[in-house]
Amino acid sequence: MKCILRILLLSCALYFTEATKSPRKIYTSTRVKDKCILDGSEESKNKVSVTVSGRICLPWNSLSRKNSSFRNCFHNYCRNPDNKIQPWCIVRKRNRYVQEYCDIPHREIKPTTTSPPTSDPSKQDTESTCGERRLKPLTKIIGGSRSTDESQPWIAAIFKGEGFVCGGTLIAPCWILTAAHCFPDGKKTRMMRYSVYLGKNAINETDNVKEQQFNVSKLVVHENYDYTAEDFNNDIALLRIEDSSGQCAVRTDSVRTACLPPFQQMLPTGFYCEIAGYGRHQKGGFEYSRYLKQAQVRLISQNACQNKYYSKDEVNKNMFCAAGRDWEEDACQGDSGGPLVCEVQNTMFLFGVISWGKECAKRSNPGVYTKVTNYNNWISLHTGLPKYTAGSRYPQKD
Repeated sequence: MKCILRILLLSCALYFTEATKSPRKIYTSTRVKDKCILDGSEESKNKVSVTVSGRICLPWNSLSRKNSSFRNCFHNYCRNPDNKIQPWCIVRKRNRYVQEYCDIPHREIKPTTTSPPTSDPSKQDTESTCGERRLKPLTKIIGGSRSTDESQPWIAAIFKGEGFVCGGTLIAPCWILTAAHCFPDGKKTRMMRYSVYLGKNAINETDNVKEQQFNVSKLVVHENYDYTAEDFNNDIALLRIEDSSGQCAVRTDSVRTACLPPFQQMLPTGFYCEIAGYGRHQKGGFEYSRYLKQAQVRLISQNACQNKYYSKDEVNKNMFCAAGRDWEEDACQGDSGGPLVCEVQNTMFLFGVISWGKECAKRSNPGVYTKVTNYNNWISLHTGLPKYTAGSRYPQKD
């Protein structure tokens, strides 16, 4: 009897043991079939899950909607899937998901043996991939709204030393288009004192994951811009940028090029476009905005611009006007050089460079912009990029 009882108990034990193991076996075989792509390397031994700011990393599979490759990555350990300068992870910051570098002791940081991402041409925008962006605005340029670098990924922040100077627009991986008046020393400008940042959300904060920093290797101010006349005619300039390794901008969600429209192309009166910048965001204010801002402005006819709001002496053929609805939105000091971009069939084209205006967001005083499409040939001459200046992405009439 005891023997029979022992056999029954042993059978029950084996049954329940196998029953509890079955799901685990299925789970294990699934994980073997679809391994987490972040594991399997020497770096996977790292168990750090805290960033340099003290935030706790989120599980990688929380990004699976944006990147299905992470769907089997259930841990939150710091990894380096894209060969940045050190491992990073995703954290939640101000109701947004952002990348942050991890708090890893220096001895654990190993230099990458792969080529820097900037050396890969496939990671740079071309004339056929310009004008694209992933996100719409989340939330002043005066009267405007809080923006993100993903919403205006072509905007550049130009600094002289530690001080912010002007905005600009990335039109090719190595070239920024901006305003001539941002460089009052003209040809005597000491370029080694200048730097350019792309992917910057705030001019007094640094995000090492999203931002790209560059030196200025060349400045080209339009030869017919007259610093003594102060009439802002030909208020346009080019900056050639490169990083410390001699490479140009890498295409990311935060850094993209804006397209150039064809020569002398313009949009109809009343068309709404976007301006963006880090300049003053309050009438009569003295401080620049901390954050990138953007606003919508409406194109004003050349006739009204030259005869109703200004004179032909003030606004010539190389300029155009735009103003916000009810005169509430406008560019201001500090926004100079930044973009006026217009969306045409889901592609963003750079039509204007923020140039000048009388006061800010004042009724009957629209902002004045350099008409970029008057300068396609000039841009092509100095950049050697005729394909970019041809405006090939602009819709062609049948």
